[in-house]
Amino acid sequence: MNRNAAMKISGLLMRQLRGEFLPRGGMVQIRHWSNMNTSSKTKEEQKTHNQPSHTDATNAAGDKAKKIVSYWGVDPPKISKEDGTPWKWNSFRHHMPTNFMDKFAYWTVQSLKYPTYLFFQRRHMCHAMLLETVAAVPGMVGGMLLHCKSLRRFEHSGGWIKALLEEAENERMHLMTFIELSNPKWYERALVFAVQGVFVNAYFIAYLASPKLAHRIVGYLEEEAVNSYTEFLIDIEKGLFENSPAPAIAIDYWRLPADATLKDVVTVIRADEAHHRDLNHFASDIQCQGHEMTRVVMGHMGPRYFSTTVLRNNPGTGVVGGVAAGLLHGFPANPSEKVAVTWVRHFSAMGSRSASTAALNDKQQEKESSDKKVENTATATAAVNGGVGKSVVSYWGVPPSKATKPDGTEWKWNCFRPWETYEADMSIDLTKHHAPVTFLDKFAYWTVKILRFPTDVFFQRRYGCRAMMLETVAAVPGMVGGMLLHCKSLRRFEQSGGWIKALLEEAENERMHLMTFMEVAKPNVYERALVFAVQGVFFNAYFAAYLISPKLAHRIVGYLEEEAVHSYTEFLKELDNGNIENVPAPAIAIDYWRLPKDATLRDVVLVVRADEAHHRDVNHYASDIHYQGQQLKDSPAPLGYH
Repeated sequence: MNRNAAMKISGLLMRQLRGEFLPRGGMVQIRHWSNMNTSSKTKEEQKTHNQPSHTDATNAAGDKAKKIVSYWGVDPPKISKEDGTPWKWNSFRHHMPTNFMDKFAYWTVQSLKYPTYLFFQRRHMCHAMLLETVAAVPGMVGGMLLHCKSLRRFEHSGGWIKALLEEAENERMHLMTFIELSNPKWYERALVFAVQGVFVNAYFIAYLASPKLAHRIVGYLEEEAVNSYTEFLIDIEKGLFENSPAPAIAIDYWRLPADATLKDVVTVIRADEAHHRDLNHFASDIQCQGHEMTRVVMGHMGPRYFSTTVLRNNPGTGVVGGVAAGLLHGFPANPSEKVAVTWVRHFSAMGSRSASTAALNDKQQEKESSDKKVENTATATAAVNGGVGKSVVSYWGVPPSKATKPDGTEWKWNCFRPWETYEADMSIDLTKHHAPVTFLDKFAYWTVKILRFPTDVFFQRRYGCRAMMLETVAAVPGMVGGMLLHCKSLRRFEQSGGWIKALLEEAENERMHLMTFMEVAKPNVYERALVFAVQGVFFNAYFAAYLISPKLAHRIVGYLEEEAVHSYTEFLKELDNGNIENVPAPAIAIDYWRLPKDATLRDVVLVVRADEAHHRDVNHYASDIHYQGQQLKDSPAPLGYH
């Protein structure tokens, strides 16, 4: 191919990405833009995408915030087919690279795409498995780094830790689905092993150097994933790929009909990827505009933000063609369908998913459209839990979900949601102790005892500051263990038995302890410096220990939690003796543990101590599983064990 031909093809591809046309043959050619409500547009509304949109965002208090200039603040274009019906594929949206960073991210992904296509060609199933083993890495790495940053800086996360970890888990479930349909060959497993090792380290470094670049790269990766799954669907429709029945895991995970097929599975997975694309481009936009991610609310943070399933009017017909990847921006899938997002507020009955989508018939659509309009420009508003009021307007944004307490008052915490609150189990045995017998047990026991001595000397009886230090350390093992099990699950194409979620729940619970004690005791400069140093050393040491011997790592954490129970018992004695003032409980603790409104610091210490005892049991149990020659995945994890 000569240079002129290559440049011509490149130009055609860029025009397609900009939306100037779509290819014929199974696709459609754009004849006109429509506004879905009016038949024509003014010249001002028909400006090209290269013209920026200037939007003044306001914070929660109504004051004018920093002016945001973003191309992605404009209304998304509405496209029609040649016959006048709406163009239903919103998954082809694309972030045009304009600055150097965007171009670097875009061409990095493009350079990775071609060798992948050459290797897999039209073997879509194997292509999807490799894609998911890579796509499941960024969310875990980003969530882990934001988790450590939250501990180190004693600050809330705005829900972004959960959002990124949910993305990683959702991608891993894609992989678990595909391994039910195809068994990878040995050389494909070797390729996954090598690619994951390189990508984890490269993305880790990229996120440390520039989170906005890292998120932009993932945004473009997700765009390519949408394109790949679109090609997969086209081949299924052409009969080039057997439309086999959907695996049972997919039917349960996405709540598909019992007669769902592979086409339905690929359709919902493509919708998930489109949501991940929006999330990462939005995260990059936030930082490109000079904001901190942790100070901007992650709008649809919840147990299940990323899956959107559109059902036909007749549920028995299954899921077809038009899962609305752009449902948050108000795009209908078909003229006779409307995607409605319903946020469940009955928290006690809420399961693993917080949002559901259903296709409504024509009459419902007319009624719904007259009562409610979905904004095309989504805005993420500032958190109210102590953060600085900032707003970000982005084409890729998602509006914050509104949650309420059981009494009807507004829910104000963005670092956790109402369905994540619980009442601590106070009946747990606090005196249990694992007697060290083997060499590894004794090594773990005396390692913890040695570490306790300098802590006692430094903090003495300042239990508020001691608790903060304890929690910044205790929140690390769960995150490290969860991340390593996550990567192991991807690398070996195997289930985790629920242990990834169990360890991540432990890490998040420990971080909430820290967020609580921050309201009670304010760390000074040298204590913050100490936390920074201790976390850096402990993180790397525990990471190495878990790689070498998971049973040793879990045993160490078990003994650490025993010491935590002892420390909080001493804390309670000081409160009972009047040496520490029994101040009212922080509001965050009352909501998180569902404490009475007149709860005090003593009540908080009691529930925190109960949490530590549960973590003690989980880690000693995990170590015992390894000691008996089994893998964690072989034993069901104690999910929700509080």
